[in-house]
Amino acid sequence: MATPPPPPSQDASGFAGLPQQQQPPAGNTPGFGPPPGLPAAPGLPPAPGRPPVAGSATPGGPGAPRRKGGSLRRNTVWAFVGAVLASIVWSGAVALVPDLVQSRPAAQSLHGYHAVDRICDTGKLTAFRAKYKMVDNYPLDHTGRSDSMDVMRCYALMKRTVSGSDSPDYATLDIRVELHKAVDSSPEFAATRHYFEQQKYEVADVPDLGQEAYYAYGDEPTSSDRSFHDINYYLQVRDGGMTYSLYWTDNYQVSENHTLDRDSVRRAMLDDTRDILKAIGGK
Repeated sequence: MATPPPPPSQDASGFAGLPQQQQPPAGNTPGFGPPPGLPAAPGLPPAPGRPPVAGSATPGGPGAPRRKGGSLRRNTVWAFVGAVLASIVWSGAVALVPDLVQSRPAAQSLHGYHAVDRICDTGKLTAFRAKYKMVDNYPLDHTGRSDSMDVMRCYALMKRTVSGSDSPDYATLDIRVELHKAVDSSPEFAATRHYFEQQKYEVADVPDLGQEAYYAYGDEPTSSDRSFHDINYYLQVRDGGMTYSLYWTDNYQVSENHTLDRDSVRRAMLDDTRDILKAIGGK
């Protein structure tokens, strides 16, 4: 069994930062960039076909899981950039919808939501834990508090045994909750959805969850070897001044796809999200 890659490094605030850069082996395509820390704006997904971020970690590096028969297994730890993407991408989304973000009205009520120190432990992740086993030392939980915003972050590397395969299926889960105390987050929430739609993600409303919620889904090949695909699921929720993002990702090779089916992933995302929001004070 392949050894999973190491956890993200942490900056002084305790949030995930840039790992040491790995050099890509000849002939392999770098994966999407690592999380750049804790940006001021909510995260956005990479656009389909977007070139790799400079300095990104690469598949095939130390500890990267590999597929049956020696095929390259994308480095799943750095496959995610959704919940914490570089500010340049957020700026691009804002440029697309300037009318949504020109004003900064007063913050909305937090509706009883409050910060906790370990959000994944508090919320349990019962649905995902029923399907996957956490890799040792995961999940990683961090919380930051300030007068203007509290941020809760959880990152998990998971694996499950796959029948007919000699290697496990690795997937990653990235959760971020922001409690906005100084500004109204609804324009940025709308801008994020608009970005997903412009990048041709499948977007669908989720009823009876916060004030507004939606799924975004994308399945796209890598830039050089189109037999390798990244699968990206987002569940975005806003309830007053609370914004929530759950990002789940996996990857596969077309000839050997052992990923969990879409309905199972969506049900797990929704069930665990409801548990987490209730655990931090939601109704």
